Amino acid sequence: MSSAFALIVISAVFHAAWNLLVKTSADKVAYNVHIQVATAVFITSYTVLFFPEAFYFHKPTFIYALLSSFFFALYQHFTAISYKYADVSLVYPITTSSPFFIMIWAYFILDEHVTPFGILGIVLVLAGCYIMNITNGKGNKSGLYGILTALLAAFLYSFGAMADKMGVESVNTHLYIMLMADFMSFYSVLFTIISHRKSVTLHRKVSVPVQWKLVILGGLAMSASTITYRLGLIDMQISYASALRQLSSLFGVLMGLFFLKESYGLQRIVGSMVIVAGIMLIRLNM
Repeated sequence: MSSAFALIVISAVFHAAWNLLVKTSADKVAYNVHIQVATAVFITSYTVLFFPEAFYFHKPTFIYALLSSFFFALYQHFTAISYKYADVSLVYPITTSSPFFIMIWAYFILDEHVTPFGILGIVLVLAGCYIMNITNGKGNKSGLYGILTALLAAFLYSFGAMADKMGVESVNTHLYIMLMADFMSFYSVLFTIISHRKSVTLHRKVSVPVQWKLVILGGLAMSASTITYRLGLIDMQISYASALRQLSSLFGVLMGLFFLKESYGLQRIVGSMVIVAGIMLIRLNM
C-alpha cells in the first residue's frame, strides 16, 4: 500500500507540472490539446516498447477506457466553460469537489468502505484546496452559472473515476491506460474544434521550436502523471486516491512560488496545513 501511496503522490507532482505549463502558455486551449495528443503518442509508444503482450482485444477494458475518457473530457470541457463565467480562483476549488461524489458512488458500486477518520481526511484535503484557491472574485457574466458549471464538471468527473478504477483492475491494465490516453486525445480535439474554435494551432507569438519543446515537456509530464496514478490506483481505494491526487493543488502553488514568483500568503499557508493534516489522516487509515 505504501508504494501505491507514493505513486499517487508522484502523479500529483507531475499533474501540477503540466498544469503549470498550461497556465504559462500563450494559448491555453490549443496548448492543452497539443499536450493531450503528445501524451497519447508517448503512452502508446511506452506500451508498445515495454508491454507488447498487452496488445490483445479485451471488451471490458475497451469499454472502461471509452467511458472514463469520455467523462474526463467532459470534465475538462465544462471546467473550461466555467472559467468564462467566473474567475478561475472562484470556480477551481469547486471543480476539485469530485471526491465527495466519488466516495458515494464507490460505496454503492465498488463496495468501498471508508473509515470515519478517512472521511475526515478527505474533507480536510478538499477544504485545504478550497482555502488555498478561493477568492472574492466575481463572475464576468454570471458568477452563479460559472459555479453551477464547475459543479457539473466535478459531478461528471466522478463517473469517469468509477470507470477508471474498474479499468485499471481489468485483466489488461496497460492496454486500458493506453486506450484511455488515446481516447482522451481524440475527445479533446473533437470538443475543442466543436466548442472553441475551428483551428487548434498554437499561438504565433511564441517561436515554433520553443512551442514544440514545451509541448513535448508537457506531454511527458502528463504521461508520467497518467501512468503513475493508474498504477497506484490498482492497490488503493478510489475514495482515497482521488482525494490524495488533490495534492496537485499544493504542489501547483509551490511551483508557482518558485518558478513564477507568485505570492504565498497566510491563506495559502493555512490551506497547506489543512491539506497536510488531511493527507496524514488518509495515510493512517489506508
